[in-house]
Amino acid sequence: MDTAQAIARRGGITFLAATVTLVVSSVAWPAVLVLGEDVTSAGDAAVVLFWGGVALLVLGRVLGRVHRRPTPGRRLTVGLLVVGAGAATAFSWAFDSGSTSVVDPSSAGGCRVVVQEQSFLMGGSGAVFVLPAHGVVARRVSRYSTDDGYRPVEAGSSALTWTGERGHLEVLGSGADPVWPRNHEVDCPGS
Repeated sequence: MDTAQAIARRGGITFLAATVTLVVSSVAWPAVLVLGEDVTSAGDAAVVLFWGGVALLVLGRVLGRVHRRPTPGRRLTVGLLVVGAGAATAFSWAFDSGSTSVVDPSSAGGCRVVVQEQSFLMGGSGAVFVLPAHGVVARRVSRYSTDDGYRPVEAGSSALTWTGERGHLEVLGSGADPVWPRNHEVDCPGS
């Protein structure tokens, strides 16, 4: 096997394995990555990793055309990894799509609140995350449900107040679309 082909194949397998690991870990430990005002969810990262892995495997296959064929066992393993990573990516992306907002204001110490909202048919939900000052990984601290697929934070129907490093987020519903529960307490890590 040629060195470039081996690197492409191993890189592709690594990307696909990272996709599965990312999706599984995001289900077990819900969090989002925040860089400035940009929020990236596990679903977004999984799509990038999956297609990067597939591209590397295709590159390895193209480079391997001039060399010997892979064994049936190796072909089956890579095929199962592609299918598994693809299914995990589709699952994560489907359930992760929605809107994500960094809620203003931040605390005096720089702690921020991030809200991720989804809607499906006639229901909606939101997850409240806390991002420590100078951090990039926000951890989930609370959840809420809405009626009629309403996304209250995206619609500007919320209020965040801080007392030191302890925040209170009130997610308001519209007159026709209530939110359960409305009140969410946020404690900044390390405070």
